[in-house]
Amino acid sequence: MIAALGRAAVLLVLILAAGCANFSAISPGDSALTVEARVGAPGAVWKNADGSEVWEYPQGFYAVQTFMVAFGSDHVVHEVHQVLDETYFSRIQPGMSREDVRRLIGKPREIWYFPARDEETWTWRYRDINYRLFNVLFDRSGGMVRSTLRLDEVLLLDGGRAKH
Repeated sequence: MIAALGRAAVLLVLILAAGCANFSAISPGDSALTVEARVGAPGAVWKNADGSEVWEYPQGFYAVQTFMVAFGSDHVVHEVHQVLDETYFSRIQPGMSREDVRRLIGKPREIWYFPARDEETWTWRYRDINYRLFNVLFDRSGGMVRSTLRLDEVLLLDGGRAKH
């Protein structure tokens, strides 16, 4: 049984590694076609009034990274950033819209609704020494940020059934 679990864990790691795009292979000056060939189609494309674009690459439910690739109006890479970290989280302020938040840190891992509080909570998973969860709490009716919250991720290997 233990050997089978070990083989399953190794297989899972190999599958996850095969699905990881190599964003370090993208450099300023690369074309949009080159980016798409190296890391695939983006999860979302954010178009700006000046003709520039930002391509969003969320890495999946269990992942702890989201990459944003910024292109100029010439469709050439200007910047590549991993946005699930304190630098970007600290930019989120009360009064920002859902779109502002999504454009800044990408697609959330989960969205929860709390009707009694007229609240919508978006959650992202990230790594800062340990795995953590970053939450943005919105006024659901108005769609504006109320506050943010950081929590440590807790892993219950026994399914939460331990007796104390």
